Amino acid sequence: MVTPLKLLNNRYRIIETLGRGGFGETFLARDTHMPSARKCVIKHLKPVLENPEIPPWLRDRFHREAAILEELGENHAQIPQLYAYFSEGEDFYLVQEWIPGLTLTQAHAQKGNFSSTAVEELLLGILPVLQFIHQRRIIHRDIKPDNIILREADGKPILIDFGIIKETMGTLVNPDGRSAYSVALGTPGYMASEQAAGRPVFSSDLYSLGLTAIFLLTGKTPQYLTSDSRTGEILWRQGAPQVSPTLAKVIDQAVRYHPRERFSSATAMAQALQGSFSNVSMATGDRQGNTNGNDKIKPGPQPTAPTLVVGSPYNANDTQATKVYSQEFTGYSETQEGSPLIKWVVMPLVVLLVIAGGMAAGFWVTNQRRNNPPPTVEESPEETPT
Repeated sequence: MVTPLKLLNNRYRIIETLGRGGFGETFLARDTHMPSARKCVIKHLKPVLENPEIPPWLRDRFHREAAILEELGENHAQIPQLYAYFSEGEDFYLVQEWIPGLTLTQAHAQKGNFSSTAVEELLLGILPVLQFIHQRRIIHRDIKPDNIILREADGKPILIDFGIIKETMGTLVNPDGRSAYSVALGTPGYMASEQAAGRPVFSSDLYSLGLTAIFLLTGKTPQYLTSDSRTGEILWRQGAPQVSPTLAKVIDQAVRYHPRERFSSATAMAQALQGSFSNVSMATGDRQGNTNGNDKIKPGPQPTAPTLVVGSPYNANDTQATKVYSQEFTGYSETQEGSPLIKWVVMPLVVLLVIAGGMAAGFWVTNQRRNNPPPTVEESPEETPT
C-alpha cells in the first residue's frame, strides 16, 4: 500500500490520496526531479493476477496503451498529458498532468442543477474531444461526472481517466500466464447495455455523456431514473421541466437503448445540438490552444467499415460484433437508404416518370414538325458567265 510522503520511483512524493477504485488508487504527488516540484497525478494500477509473476505480454500491453495516452495528451489540450509510466513489483504506475479545477460532480454539489444553456455549452465543449479520440479508434468507456473536470484556468471541460489501461489491469491472468477474460469496464448506471456486455461502440460514450447531462439537469444519478418497461428508454424529462426542447431531444437520442438509434458520431450530436445537420465544423484544440492554423476544423470522414479498437473485446470473427460496428458507423436503419420501400417502390416510380416524360417530349416535337413544315426556298436562276 502506498502511504503519504512515500517517494515513488525515487522521484514522486505522495501528498494525498485522491481516490480508490477497483483497479487501484489515485494520488496527488510532487515531482522532486523538476525545479518547480510541480504537482502531478499518479495512478497506481493493480492487475488481476492469480500468479505473483507478471507475464511479459501484460507488460507489453501496458506499454502500448501508455503510448496511446501519451499521444492523446500531446495532441489535445483537453486531455491530460502523460509525463511518465513505470512498474514496481506487481504494480503499474502512470504519472499524468494535474488539472486544477472541479469535477462535474463537485460543481453540481456547489451550484445545484445546471441550466440548459450551461449544459449545452458543456456538451459543445466536450464533444470535439470525443470526436478526436473516436477518430483514433479509442473508446473512453467511463464517461461520467467524476471524469470531466472544469479547468480552473479557462472553464473548459477536461476528459480524464480513460478506460483502456483499466481494461489491461482488469484482464484476469491465470496461473499459466494467459488471459482468461476481461471484466466489463465503466460505471454501473452510466454504462450502455452493449458496454456492460463487454461490446462497447463509439456511441456508448455518447450514451454515458447523455446520462451525465441528465445528472447535471436533474441532480439524479442513473440509479434513480425510471425507464419505460416496454422500450427500455430512460424517462427523465419530468425532473427537468425547464429544459430547452432542442437539448431534451438531443439527450433523448443520445441515451437510446439501441446503439443504432443513437447519434452516429460526436460530430452528429454537436450538429443536432446546434440545430443544424449541415456541415457544422468542430474545433479540435492542440496543446497550444490552436486549431492547426484554422479557427475551425472540419471533422474527418466517418469510418465505414468495422475496425477493432485497441484493447477491445471484439473478436474479428464475431459477425454479430461486426454487425453492431457497421451499423454504428454508417447510421443504418430500416428507414434510411436500405429501406425496402425506397428500393422496390420509389425508385421504379422515378424511372417510369423519367421514361414517360422523355416519350411525351418526343411526341410533342414530332407533332410540331408536322403542323409547321419549314418554308421552301426558291432557287435563283444560274447566271450565264460573261
